[in-house]
Amino acid sequence: MNEASVQTVASRALRGSLYSIGVSLITLVLGFARTILLARLLLPEHFGVVTLGMFYVALVSQLQAFGFDQGLIHLQRDDEAAQGTYSTLRLGTVIVAFLVLAAAAPILARFYPAMPALGWTIVALAGINVGFTLAYVHETFLRRELAFRQLALTDLVASLVMTICAPLLAWAGWGLWALIAEQGSGAVTRLMMNWLVYRRWRLCLRWDTTVARRLWEYGRHMWTAGVLGFLNDRFDDFWIGTGLGQVALGFYSRAYEFAHYPRRLAVNPLIGVMMSTFARLQGDRVHLSQAFFRSAHLVLCANFLVSTCFGLVIPEFVLLIIGAQWIPVIFTFRLMVLYTFLDAVMLVGQALVQACGQSHLMAKAVAIQSVVFIPSVIIGSWWGGINGVALAADGMMLIGAIMLYRGVRRLVDFSPSKLVMWPLLATVVGALAGSGLEISRVVDNPWWMAAIKLATFTILYGAILMAAERKQFQQGLRWAWGHLRTAPAI
Repeated sequence: MNEASVQTVASRALRGSLYSIGVSLITLVLGFARTILLARLLLPEHFGVVTLGMFYVALVSQLQAFGFDQGLIHLQRDDEAAQGTYSTLRLGTVIVAFLVLAAAAPILARFYPAMPALGWTIVALAGINVGFTLAYVHETFLRRELAFRQLALTDLVASLVMTICAPLLAWAGWGLWALIAEQGSGAVTRLMMNWLVYRRWRLCLRWDTTVARRLWEYGRHMWTAGVLGFLNDRFDDFWIGTGLGQVALGFYSRAYEFAHYPRRLAVNPLIGVMMSTFARLQGDRVHLSQAFFRSAHLVLCANFLVSTCFGLVIPEFVLLIIGAQWIPVIFTFRLMVLYTFLDAVMLVGQALVQACGQSHLMAKAVAIQSVVFIPSVIIGSWWGGINGVALAADGMMLIGAIMLYRGVRRLVDFSPSKLVMWPLLATVVGALAGSGLEISRVVDNPWWMAAIKLATFTILYGAILMAAERKQFQQGLRWAWGHLRTAPAI
C-alpha cells in the first residue's frame, strides 16, 4: 500500500474513532442510567431468568455463526455476488436458529420448574435475535466502508429508545418482560435506522459458490473460536443458573454487567475502527505494526485508568446508587472488573488476527481457555459460590491473553514490556494508595470517600505515566492531529 493510501486510511480511521467515541460516551451514559434504574426497579430473579434465556438463545445462535461478518470485511469485495451471498448465509442461519429455539423452548422449560416464564422468554428473545441479525447485515456493509458516522447515529437512537422503554415498563410492573422489551425495542430501532433511513444497500439474496467457499474458509476457524469463546464467556451463566438458582444468577449477571462499563467506555468505541483499519493495512507490516502498537497502548492506558477507578469506588457505588439489596456482590463486582480489563486486552489482539485472516491463532488461544475454564467454574462454584466462579473467569482470561499475544507477535513487531510496563506500574501504585485510604477510613461520608480515592489514584496514575511516557504521548498526539487536519469527510 502506498503512502498516500496509508494516510487516507489512517485519517478516515481517526475521524471514525472520533465519531464512535463521541456517540459512545452518550450511549454509555444512557445505558448506565438504564441499568441502574432497572436494578432499582426489578428483582435479582428477574435478571436471572432473562440471563438464562439469553444463554440458550446465544448458544444456538453461536452454533450457526461462522464468522461471515468478519469474513466479508476481510474480503474487501463490493460486488453484488459477495453482498448477496453473505446476506443469504446470515439470514438463512438465523432463521434456522429461531426454529430450533422455538421447538426446544417447551422442553427446556421443564428442566427449570422454578422458572415458569423461561420457555416464553426464550421464544421472545429468539425472535428479537432475528431482528438484530437483519440489522447487523446492513451494519456490516457500513463498517466495511468505514462509515462510522452512520453506525454511531444508529447506536445513539437505539440507546435512547431502550432507555425510555425499559425503565417505564419496569416501573409499570412488567417484571422480566421489561428486560425483554429492552432488547426488542433496540432491535426494532436498528432495523428502522438501517433499512428505512440509510438504505445504502437493498436486501439482495444471491448465491455464489466461490464467495461462500471463501467466507467458509475464513470463518471455519472463527466458528471454532466463537463456540469456544461463547462457552468461556457464558458457561458460568449456565452453571450458576442451573446449579445455584435464579437469584444467584441475577446477582452475578449484574456484577458482570456493571463491571463491563469501563471496558465499553475505554475500548468498545475503538474496536470496530481498529479491525477495519488493520484489514486495510494487512499487507504492510511496518504500518500495521505502528497502528497496532498505538491502538494497543491507547486501549491499555485508558482501560487501566477507567477500570481501576470503577473498582475503587464499587462499595460506594453499590450503597449510594443501585441499592442495598446488591451489597452481597461487592466483592464479586471487583473480581469482574479484573475480568473485563483482561477481556479488553484480548479484544485488541482478536481485532488484529481477524483482520489479517489469521483467526486460527484466536481459536488456539480460546481452546486453551476452555480446557481451563469449564472445570474451574465447576470447582469454583462448589468452593466459593459466585465469587469462586468470578475467580475462575479471571484466571481463564489471563491465560487466554498470554496465548493470543504469542500469536500476535507473528503478525506485527512490538515490545510487550514497552507496551505494558509503565501503565501497569502506574496502576499498581495508584490502586494501593486508594485501597489504603479505604482500609484506614479517612472519612465516614461515602461520597467524600469515593472522591478522595478517585483523586488519589488519578493523580498518581497520570503523574507516573507522564513522567515515564511523555514523549510517546506527544508523538501520538502529533500523529493524531496531523491526520485529523487532513482527514476527508466520511
